[in-house]
Amino acid sequence: MAFPSRHVLTKSAIVTLICAAISISVSTGIRFYLGVHSDTITIIVRLVLPFVIAFPIAIALFTKIEKLEEAYRSLLKEARELAQSASTDPLTGVLNRRSFEQQFNVAMAHRAGGKFIIADMDYLKVINDKHGHLVGDDAIISFAQALERVLGHECLIARIGGDEFCAYLPKADASMVNQLVSQVGDLARKEFLRRTGLDYPLSFSVGMQKCQPHLTFRDMMSRADRELYARKHNRTDSAVTVEAARRERAATSSPTSKRHFPAPAQPMS
Repeated sequence: MAFPSRHVLTKSAIVTLICAAISISVSTGIRFYLGVHSDTITIIVRLVLPFVIAFPIAIALFTKIEKLEEAYRSLLKEARELAQSASTDPLTGVLNRRSFEQQFNVAMAHRAGGKFIIADMDYLKVINDKHGHLVGDDAIISFAQALERVLGHECLIARIGGDEFCAYLPKADASMVNQLVSQVGDLARKEFLRRTGLDYPLSFSVGMQKCQPHLTFRDMMSRADRELYARKHNRTDSAVTVEAARRERAATSSPTSKRHFPAPAQPMS
């Protein structure tokens, strides 16, 4: 049997003293009223008996209460952990899609403004194919941590897909968002280098929309998604154009690309 805690002993002693004081006071008052004198044995019994009876009972009672309180605290801790686990992404620790959607819709229902951002990491498949999916996970974690550090605790951040994130910035304008995007890229690259020793530019594409009252998460996702893929398409077209121009320059400057005309025919003798 475990020895009672100091907290239990203190409470038990206090309760026992109170019981003893009440018992002695009542007994003395009755004897005084009836005019009965107490002998030495009676006085000793009145003093000792409350401690013999009340103290063990108090210890047992307060020990049981303490165990119930510990079980309750443990239950609350497990409930908090389960709630956090159900609302966050297990890899990155940011919100999952369901929790973000619920909190964002509540904000929009209260006519909140701000900016909605969707961010899609570039070239994650290249990292996975070349270095493995664990290194790819490090890239995702690095990006998530960079988002948290730059955007701060006032913003909602969620991982909504393999390499897709979204964020809600209650107080931000377009210029501020563009500056934040640049900072996120720099921090993500440094964190990925620290984790893996690989110096990769963790670039990403962004779609941004101004939040309007009563628009839902699905509404904002649809709008920001269109902007995101429009930017990706434009960037791809630009890259293709640059590559085509480079190949054309290489072809025209190559010796084998020069035109050869047939030599003039020799006169017949």
